[in-house]
Amino acid sequence: MIPTFIGIVTITFFLTKLRPDPVLQQMLNPDGIKDTSASEQYIEQLRHYYGYDKPLYYQYYVMWKNILTLDFSASRIDHRPVLQKVKEALPITIGLNVITIFIVYIISVPLGIYSALNDNSRLDRWLTLILYILYSLPTFWAALLLLKYFSGGDYLDLFPLNGLTSDYFDELNIFQKMGDIFWHLFLPIVVSVYGAFAFLSRFVKNSFMESLKSEYIRTARAKGLSHRRIIYVHAMRNSLIPVITMMAGLLPGLFGGSVIIESIFSLPGMGKLAYDSIYSNDETVIMAVVSFSAILTLLGILLSDIAYALVDPRIKLDETETS
Repeated sequence: MIPTFIGIVTITFFLTKLRPDPVLQQMLNPDGIKDTSASEQYIEQLRHYYGYDKPLYYQYYVMWKNILTLDFSASRIDHRPVLQKVKEALPITIGLNVITIFIVYIISVPLGIYSALNDNSRLDRWLTLILYILYSLPTFWAALLLLKYFSGGDYLDLFPLNGLTSDYFDELNIFQKMGDIFWHLFLPIVVSVYGAFAFLSRFVKNSFMESLKSEYIRTARAKGLSHRRIIYVHAMRNSLIPVITMMAGLLPGLFGGSVIIESIFSLPGMGKLAYDSIYSNDETVIMAVVSFSAILTLLGILLSDIAYALVDPRIKLDETETS
């Protein structure tokens, strides 16, 4: 995890340095013409204040110092503490992704098992067709269609157009607040989950069918175990190992996709914060968002590795067993 994290942060740092000077960009008017009221001395003072006049290796050192001490200073656009902006945005993205993963797995796993037990049936073929049609729909296109037809009043004004809460949120009781948040998150969650159904359910189906053809399943049947026990204990438990592997790959995709979803639906999460900071060339916020997103993604991969031992006791993670 440590070398991977170092690589992610280092690549992001040097990519930000390939962009134009952020101080000079702030001096440009909307037409891209330099503001003549800003003197060269003032521009140099700003560059010195932000540390852009220092050598690149020194800026790299300061960046790592900020990450290790969790001191990202202030945003260079609105001058708010970067850590405070991350604290406000992080729970929204984590909540959205946790709900998405839960819904994807709670639907895809039973769907994949049903398809494996009824392989090549008429219903299985229809399910496969529908799921792959959903899988082929671009996320941003589906999000814009949902906003057009179910928000805004042009067709069906069923859901809010943007944001996380309503203007009257503070006047609601606890249950009404939960309902208001769910009302705002309904369309973003739909956009987040529909594409993963086809991918994960087909993966579960293939993994489950491989388990059904294994020798231990034949042995269990020869011992006279019930069909339900064979399917839901022996076959399912072993087929879940590759499914857990997919969870590790699903997390980076969700964090990356949250940039599009949160920007379209104006959700103040990490994705929206990343988009705004990249657009405004706010390097301090960019590095903070990348650092926290990378840590969460790597922790998710680590948890999936640990979960192997819980699903299959034959897998041991301690050194004494493997030796």
